[in-house]
Amino acid sequence: MIFALLQPVALIGLLLGFAVSVVLRAVVQHLVARRGPYARRQRLFDPRRDIDVFGVVAAVLGGTGWGKRATDPGGGWPRISVLVSGPIAVLVASQLAFAAYRFSGGSPLLLELYAASDVFRGIPTGTAVEKFLLSFAVSLLCFGLLALVPLPPLDGWGMLARRAGSRPSPGFARAQHWLDEQNIGVVILLVGLVIPLAGGPLFLFLLNIVTAPVFALWA
Repeated sequence: MIFALLQPVALIGLLLGFAVSVVLRAVVQHLVARRGPYARRQRLFDPRRDIDVFGVVAAVLGGTGWGKRATDPGGGWPRISVLVSGPIAVLVASQLAFAAYRFSGGSPLLLELYAASDVFRGIPTGTAVEKFLLSFAVSLLCFGLLALVPLPPLDGWGMLARRAGSRPSPGFARAQHWLDEQNIGVVILLVGLVIPLAGGPLFLFLLNIVTAPVFALWA
């Protein structure tokens, strides 16, 4: 997002998209968790519980980030249904935002000209409404997709850990020690989103590939 400072309207769209993603993910996951056998009543959103400082740093420097890992009352990873509900809700919201962009008269040309990583740098062309809605939609889309990556502290890793917990293996235990407990997963995420490698950050390059069909659909 820091690279979009010269495009204030696009920057506001990116910031709002990230904020909505963090809140929506947390609220939906807590609502789904309340339906479990060990559910407990708690606030649907608590900034101290649901905002990850490293996720915010990644969003500011790389364009997208993540929220704090979801936990069950015992402190471990919650049910897979809880974990997947947050990213899915954000992805659905992103499609509604793309629909709002197109039905408000947003140009399909911008979807053809720009990739996700380009939007993170600010959209220099188009009307203020187009810049805002497209930036907002892309921010939601990339947050939801990134959350499904199987690296801690993302929800994708939680689903993998939950699944592996039913079939413990020494290999996964070692991977969990280094990636999760030693925070190597966070380092990988920050490097993949921020540090240019062979022309650009690796995760942004992958997000460009994964989001390309969505751009083409709404174009």
